[in-house]
Amino acid sequence: MDNTIDTIGFLTVNVRTANGAIPIEGALVNIYENIETDNGNGDLTNANGHLIYSMRTDSSGQTEKVALPTKNVALSLEPGNVRPFMSYNVFASKEGYFDSDVINMPIFQGITSVQPINLIPLSEFSSPIDDVPFYDSRFVEIPDNDL
Repeated sequence: MDNTIDTIGFLTVNVRTANGAIPIEGALVNIYENIETDNGNGDLTNANGHLIYSMRTDSSGQTEKVALPTKNVALSLEPGNVRPFMSYNVFASKEGYFDSDVINMPIFQGITSVQPINLIPLSEFSSPIDDVPFYDSRFVEIPDNDL
């Protein structure tokens, strides 16, 4: 059986907040090809390859359904370690929220995968640059520890 990429699968991303209760309109969703490399110790690491799609979510927090190249599902009938799917990395962001990544999102032939992503709002004292809260002493009162 040929191991080439010759079929199509589909992906829709749902971006929400409040543990999936509230859709986020206008979130940026990027889909990258997943590149697995051997780090020299026999372990595989993942990296983003080429950007395949870049889109925004609609008022329901959902992206359009996109077609992605994948492997033939018949590969699952062959002996060996051949995976019958392709993996992609998905990145979601929106101003005022922490960014989120999904690594190794599998896409199977003829299947529409729906990937939920929950974005967490930044507090007024959070920095989106390094995801570490920062405090400006000019605006934050530090309570006394007098007991």
